[in-house]
Amino acid sequence: MIGLTEPAGGGRDTIVAAFDGPLVPATAQDVANYRVNAVGPGNPEMITSTGAPVPVLSARYDSATQQVTLTLGSPLALNQFYRVWINGQPGAGVQDVLTTTNPDGSTTVTNQTIDGDADDTAAGDFYGLVARGNRLTFTDGDGDRARIRTSGSATVQLWRQLNGDVAELGVAGAVPGRTVLSGTVHRGRGGDGVVALNSAPDLVNLNNRLSPARFPLQAATTLAPAPVVASPRNLPYSLRIEAVPLPSAPSIQSAVSAQSGGKWLVFGGRTNGLHGFDATGVASFPPSFQNNDIFVIDPSTGQTWSEPWSATGLPESTWASLASSNQEFYQQGDRLYAVGGYSSTTDSAGNVNFRTYDTLSSISVSGLMAAVMNQGPAAGAVRQIRDPRFEVTGGDIGTIGDRTYLVFGQDFQGGYNGNTGTSNGSQVYTDEIRSFRILDTGQTLAIADYQAQRDPLNFRRRDGNIVPAVFPNGKQGLIYYGGVFTVPAGGGYRNPVVIGPDGVGRVDNYQQYFSQYTSGNVTLFDRRTKALDSILLGGISLYDYDFATGALNQDTELPFVDDVTSLVRGRNGSSREYIMPSQFPGLYGAAASYLASAGLPASSNGVIDLRSLKGPTTLGYLYGGIVSTVGDTTNPASQTTASSRVFRVTIVPNFS
Repeated sequence: MIGLTEPAGGGRDTIVAAFDGPLVPATAQDVANYRVNAVGPGNPEMITSTGAPVPVLSARYDSATQQVTLTLGSPLALNQFYRVWINGQPGAGVQDVLTTTNPDGSTTVTNQTIDGDADDTAAGDFYGLVARGNRLTFTDGDGDRARIRTSGSATVQLWRQLNGDVAELGVAGAVPGRTVLSGTVHRGRGGDGVVALNSAPDLVNLNNRLSPARFPLQAATTLAPAPVVASPRNLPYSLRIEAVPLPSAPSIQSAVSAQSGGKWLVFGGRTNGLHGFDATGVASFPPSFQNNDIFVIDPSTGQTWSEPWSATGLPESTWASLASSNQEFYQQGDRLYAVGGYSSTTDSAGNVNFRTYDTLSSISVSGLMAAVMNQGPAAGAVRQIRDPRFEVTGGDIGTIGDRTYLVFGQDFQGGYNGNTGTSNGSQVYTDEIRSFRILDTGQTLAIADYQAQRDPLNFRRRDGNIVPAVFPNGKQGLIYYGGVFTVPAGGGYRNPVVIGPDGVGRVDNYQQYFSQYTSGNVTLFDRRTKALDSILLGGISLYDYDFATGALNQDTELPFVDDVTSLVRGRNGSSREYIMPSQFPGLYGAAASYLASAGLPASSNGVIDLRSLKGPTTLGYLYGGIVSTVGDTTNPASQTTASSRVFRVTIVPNFS
C-alpha cells in the first residue's frame, strides 16, 4: 500500500486505496476483500472494537493508476476517522501480479497475495485509518493528542497506521499562499510531545504553521546511552555464571520447560542447532532432529527419564503440536499452558508437511512427569482445544492479572527454504498483541473476552524476549525486548514494547543494544529505587562487548554472543544497559530454557523482590539452547548444535 485517501469532490462516499504494482482485477474488485468501519470510542488499535460498519457497494480497479476506488453505501462524515481492512490472507485476498526475470532473460508472471502488513513477504492483511476534514483530532502511537486544522474550504486528508502514527498527510482544495494549515500537540502520558509526519507531499504552497518541532517530517531518533560495565558503583548486585555438570541431560533447543517437586519437565524443540537456509524445508528443518520425546530431569541427582509422545496413549493429532518447536508457553502452579509451534508430520504417502499449529494445551506438570517417570499413559494430563487465533510460532506469552497475552510471532505454513518469496511456504506475521482469559475448570478448556491490538509497523516481530514487569506505582505489566526481523534491513528491533496494566502495548523510545533474540531472562524489582532490572542471558545480539579491548562492537548480522547484561528501566521510564563481568564460557543462551529457583521472594507475576535477597542467592538455571562456535554463522549444520549444558545463575547483592 502506498496511499489511502478520502478524495475531495464528487461526494463523500468513496475511499481510494493505491498500490505499488499491478493487481489481479478479479480479486481487486471483489467487495468481500474490503471492510470499512467508523472508529468507535476507546482505543482504535483494538481490532475487535470498532464502530458501525459502512457497506462497501463496489470496488473499481484502475490498472493505469493501480488504484482501487471503494464506493460506499453511506456518506462518510467529515472529521471522522474510518478503519479500512483489505484482505491479505493467502489464497483468498487481493492478489498482485509478480513478474520474475529468469536466468535466460525470459519472464514468468505469477499471482501472489498482497503484502498488506508490509513485512516484505507475500500475504498479510492491511489495516489503516483514514479521515478528511478541516479539524481533525487524533492520538498517535505513544499517546500524544494532536489537532490539525485548515482555513477556508480546504480539507486535510490523513492516512494513519493502526497504532495511530501518521503515514501521510495531504491537503485538498488549498489556495496557494492563502490556505493556513495549523495544529497543536498535547503531550500524553508516556508520550514525547511529537507527532511525526512520515509523508506530507502537499505542504509546499501552503501557509504552513505546523511547528516543525511538534510535527517533524520524519520520526525523531532518540539516542540511547551507551551500555557500561556493571560495578558496585552503578548496580546494587553482581552475578555469577557457573557450569553445573548434568551429563544425562539431552541436547535440546527451542523447547517447552516447566518444573515441579524440584524436577524439570522438557519437551518439544529440536535436537540440532540453528536451522538451515537450504533449498527445501526438509533440509532446513530435518525431521530427524525434531524432538518427539518428553524428558524429566532431576538436577539434584542428575537422573533423567524420557518417554516418546507416541507411547503416552495420546493421539498424534494431540501430541504433534506438543512435539513442535518455538511454542509459546507459561506455567501457573501445576498447570502449564502451551500454544502453537512449528514442526513437520509425515503422511501415509511419505510426504513431509510443515505447519504452525492452532492449539492451546493445558497440561498437568506433575501428571505428565509421573507418566514419563512410570512409563505410563498421559491422557489424563493433557487437554487441548483448537482455534485459528492460536496459530502462532515464535511469539511470546505472559499474563497480566487474569488475562493471557499472546504477543507477536508468525504463522508459517509449509517448508522453510530461506526465501519465502519463492518457496512453497507462507509466512505471515501476526502483527498483534492478542489477549484473552483462559477458562480452565480441570475438565473443560476454553477462552473468553478475546481482543487483539494490531500494529503492522511496530509489532511485526518474533523470537524476542518477554519479561514480567512491576512498574513504579506497583502495578504489573509486560515488556517485550528485541525481536526480529526489521524491514527492509532484516535486523533486530531495538525499541521495546511496554504492555501496561491496561493491556495496551506502547512502543518505548529506548534503543536496545543486547540480546534481540530469544534467550533466558530473569527480572528484578528494586523497591527502594523503583527500578526494573531485566537480566538477559546471552543469545543473539546486535552488539557484543570485548572485555579484552573494551570495545562495544556492532554487527548487523546479529551474531551469537557470550554477553550477560542487565537492562535497567528507571523510575522515570528511562533505560540503560549494564554489561555484567560474568560471561558465558562460549556462545550460549539463544533459544535456551530458563528455570527459576523455587521459593524466591517475588510478586504474583514472578518478578523478584531484589531488596528481600540476603546474600548470594541462586536465581535459577539456564539449560540447553543453541551453542555456536563462531559469532556470524555461515554453515549452521557444522558451526552450531543444540546444547545440553546447564549454568547456574547466582546473584550477589552489594547493598546493606
